[in-house]
Amino acid sequence: MKPSLKCLALLGCCVSLVGFGTAAQAAGSCTPAHKFPTIKPGTLSVATWDFPPYSIPVSASEVNGVDGAILRLIAARECLTLSFANVDAAAVIQSVVSGKADIAMGDWYRTADRAKVLGLSAPMYLDQMGVISGQGSDTINGMQGKRVGAVAGYLWTGDLQKVFGTSLTIYPNPVAMAQDLSAGRIDVGTDSYAVAVYDQKKGGYKAMKIDVVKPDKRVPATIQPGQTAFPYTKSNQSLGDALSADIEALHQSGDIARILKEHGLDPNAEKVGTPRLVQ
Repeated sequence: MKPSLKCLALLGCCVSLVGFGTAAQAAGSCTPAHKFPTIKPGTLSVATWDFPPYSIPVSASEVNGVDGAILRLIAARECLTLSFANVDAAAVIQSVVSGKADIAMGDWYRTADRAKVLGLSAPMYLDQMGVISGQGSDTINGMQGKRVGAVAGYLWTGDLQKVFGTSLTIYPNPVAMAQDLSAGRIDVGTDSYAVAVYDQKKGGYKAMKIDVVKPDKRVPATIQPGQTAFPYTKSNQSLGDALSADIEALHQSGDIARILKEHGLDPNAEKVGTPRLVQ
């Protein structure tokens, strides 16, 4: 997301890799799967923001959520300590571009514009469009004639504006949209399915139904949901190659599907298909 407006606890020695590393690492017994430079040797510097369930900052050495869980597995494979800088959403990507962080995390789309200034890892999971309503709605047609809300920055927002015109209200963030939905000022809200489900589990969207929208050619993101990645410093190709190889290994092992499921998300979202860029 723009914010793509738009991470599993590990067992045994892997747990202790988060933040501080292991005694085995200190003794030099950990062998990384790949070789690549980082801003601070032995540490992967990560720019993050508060965007549950993907990125849930805890401290400078720990971030939970889907992306945090995936990163912990990668850090274990690469014998790295993780160091997080929690910043505003708008500053996450710039932190990587300016060289303050090696990578960014938090549900970032693989887009053509982003690829001009950043490297983008292999895709991890799909960001599906969700529909929140009182009666339930999983089609674009089913939203016709209703007052619809969308959040700025999502892949589908611009296309929804073309479909619904003045019936669509665009909000700066999901909180503002949820408030209007609860107050009855709109009939239907649209958001990342995973984000909406997480919010409901935390007490939001009471008595609402949340559905994954069915494919509709008028809204391409319903046919090909955005693929998410770890943006990294464009000049550090060896880091990007390692991230992509590790992500592919986690797909093959079933770990990414497991992580999604453990966070209450659809494990099928890990079926990303061929890597592509949103134009």
